Amino acid sequence: MPYCVECGGEYEPGVDRCPDCDSQLVETMPPENPDADPDATLVEVYSSPGDTEALIIKGLLESEGIICSLSSDVPHSVVPIEIDGLGAVRISVSDADAERAVEIISRSQKEGN
Repeated sequence: MPYCVECGGEYEPGVDRCPDCDSQLVETMPPENPDADPDATLVEVYSSPGDTEALIIKGLLESEGIICSLSSDVPHSVVPIEIDGLGAVRISVSDADAERAVEIISRSQKEGN
């Protein structure tokens, strides 16, 4: 699947440019952290109804040292809402960070952040 290096979005095969920021898509994302394990298994830890919440959670996790990836089945410039899961933004982290990521997200939601 192609990815946008600028936005971090994941798109369907055949899409060449990011519909959100018009960047050229790449087949594999470069590692954000050179020490990250390129063979790590990604686990979905949260599904957000839109980009704004997903980016906030991504920032929260990254501030705690957890590298994460955002993906969606549709470009949000085309379908900016979620309808029965279509348009949802999935947040994934490495299997090793999954439990801690879920705890951080849960704690943040309880605190209302």
